[in-house]
Amino acid sequence: MRKKVEIKVYLPYLMVGELESLRKGGKRSLYIEQAVRARLDEEDAFKISDIPTKNVLAMAMARFPDDQVLRTILMKRIEELQ
Repeated sequence: MRKKVEIKVYLPYLMVGELESLRKGGKRSLYIEQAVRARLDEEDAFKISDIPTKNVLAMAMARFPDDQVLRTILMKRIEELQ
């Protein structure tokens, strides 16, 4: 195991709350480590494949709230995924 060093950082209050929810599963440090590593390695490029299909469909519905035809198609697809 690599040696680890504790650091002090200042984060927005709400963000700390979100991170604290990861603490229960013992995933908080790993999550932060991976996030920092991704930025350091410049892997922060957006990849649509990283987002679950249901989330992409829900975002499309939110993007075009008045398009009832699109909404119907997307809802049907979301139901098929469940």
